Amino acid sequence: MAASILLRGELHAHVDSSVAARSVRALKVDAPLELDGVLDEPFWKRADIATGFINARTQELDPLITHVRIAYTRTHLYVGVECWDDNMEEVNATERREDRFYRGDDYLQLHIDPGHNHRTKYGFFSNPIGTRLDGIEGFSGSSWTTGWSAEWDLAAKMLDDRWVFEMRIPFGAMNFRKADGQSWGINFTRWSPGRDSISFWNFSPTDSYRPHNFGHLTDLDLADATFDRNLEVAPYVSGRRDFGDNSDSVIEAGVDTSFRLTPSVIAALTLNPDFGQVEADADTIELRDTERFLPERRLFFREGSEILRMQHRLYYSRRFTDIAAGAKVSGEHKNVNFTFLNIQGDTVHGATRHGNSSVARAVHHVGEKSSMGYYLSAAELEDGYSRVAGVDGYLFLTDDVRFAYQASLADDFAQGGSGRAAKDRTDYLGFGALSYEKYPFYITAGYDAITEGFDPTLSLIFRRNIFGPRLDAAYRHDSETRWYKELDLAYSTRLYRDEDGKTILRDYALSSRLVFPNDFGIRVGHAIEFHDPYDNYRTFSTFSINSSDFWRSMTLGWAGGVFQGADYNEAILGKPFKPLERLPIRYELSLRFEELPNGEDKTAWLNRVIFDYFIMDDMWVKSSLQHRNDSIHNISVIYAWKFRPKTQWYFVFNSVEDRLETANSIFTKLVYTMD
Repeated sequence: MAASILLRGELHAHVDSSVAARSVRALKVDAPLELDGVLDEPFWKRADIATGFINARTQELDPLITHVRIAYTRTHLYVGVECWDDNMEEVNATERREDRFYRGDDYLQLHIDPGHNHRTKYGFFSNPIGTRLDGIEGFSGSSWTTGWSAEWDLAAKMLDDRWVFEMRIPFGAMNFRKADGQSWGINFTRWSPGRDSISFWNFSPTDSYRPHNFGHLTDLDLADATFDRNLEVAPYVSGRRDFGDNSDSVIEAGVDTSFRLTPSVIAALTLNPDFGQVEADADTIELRDTERFLPERRLFFREGSEILRMQHRLYYSRRFTDIAAGAKVSGEHKNVNFTFLNIQGDTVHGATRHGNSSVARAVHHVGEKSSMGYYLSAAELEDGYSRVAGVDGYLFLTDDVRFAYQASLADDFAQGGSGRAAKDRTDYLGFGALSYEKYPFYITAGYDAITEGFDPTLSLIFRRNIFGPRLDAAYRHDSETRWYKELDLAYSTRLYRDEDGKTILRDYALSSRLVFPNDFGIRVGHAIEFHDPYDNYRTFSTFSINSSDFWRSMTLGWAGGVFQGADYNEAILGKPFKPLERLPIRYELSLRFEELPNGEDKTAWLNRVIFDYFIMDDMWVKSSLQHRNDSIHNISVIYAWKFRPKTQWYFVFNSVEDRLETANSIFTKLVYTMD
């Protein structure tokens, strides 16, 4: 408490961008860290303490005191954290599966920018029971992904008045430089849903998550750091048996390997990788007429994915399906981040095509925070080719005003039947946008120009043949003294014409979200969407109780409108709960009433239950049960056991029924990681 009082005078350093960012000194030691969640090593007493976290809603010192200490050796970064709480019964700690974002848990996140380039970061998380989560963010602050993962150690303990953890992160897990006198960008975030509190060590009301708003970790002397190749080899063997009309058995084996060429450059190789993920993709109920984006979690694509993220996706890794072999190198050199990959195998974009694909991407640092990017790809396929070149940039004109642009050319050829070309043309893409971001206002005005045939094999372009402006504006404000806790207002519009000048899309959407001090939430909105030839519109409202505490919350929603000529009304009920601490359950019920253009009435419902059962910390069962009124179902049960520190076994049952057939399958997989 005394530390928090002494630091009250530093509040202005967090709300005034003209004041220097906070800093904390890293302590160099030569002692090992006994990873037990107890800060009893003598060097912790000598380490500086980062404290005085700022509550994001009040913009004052958070009453929940947090102490963070940083030490390091020639091989590892040590992090010791104490999260004080005078009511530990309010602390939530449910998630026990690594690399899955915490739903409703307390957590602390360590953000690190080792290159101190103000553009990229690594994130390392812990909840009160020591479940690991990590991720990476790329350029422009818009490409955070938990698909990136690294090997590091964590131990935590819950005490009577605080929860404590220790991290031991090898330098080889990150891109870094071997030099003395370094300063890294660093920040810490603490989230306490039971107290409805989120706080930051170095606070920016506009966005504390972006690396250019971080504080500094100083006194890092790494010239003598041990360069670890960080070799990881993950062989696997799997078997699948399908039952039903088309019975089949498949046995697969392959290997993924990654290792460091230098402290800031990493290479990866793969042979017949396992791309049939054990983890199911996210479940959604959507009304949309564009292809969905699914996040990438496959091992081979882990490194460098943040560099390949662009406003319009010229590269979408899920185009690669059945791969025979692949190689990749990515990293950072001076003021350039880069990645290059080459893959032999199948791509799927409408049709399946076989061949060799190469992708190269470089992002050059400009000034203090800006960047310019360059992209090349060439897919040389058995029935043709797809070649793309592009440039893009994210330029800070002032601290609050930035300009983004993207331009690209695509040359595509596909051989059709009878020797005729199914596609042979050159197309282009252009984008520009001017943004203003300063809490609580966020405004972006832009223009898109994409020709009808711009659809390269490796891309994910949601809409084509569009030329026109876009506008997005939002007001987001948090308060502890007004009649609301959270107030969000958002407006967006799109007006696109095709190459012939015909209006093909005209969208207007207005929405608002309001959370009252009693944690009762309301969200309402209205959207008018002309997507040629359909006049669609949608009005919705959602009501929630205990909005800030996920496991105590409940949501009721209604929506109505017209979609592609069908009038509809739908109701949604969502309720997460935990009958046992090791059994979190999410339940969703959707009811939909439609009046089709031919006058026919249709009623549909979807029941969904998703649950985990943590038998032990290293053994769990996940189940997803979905049923519809027309007897269509999707049932999956996954059993996983990490029976050795580097070895995991999975057993999966899946049953899918549609209007044509029922397919049942079992799948088993054994993975061993060597490092």
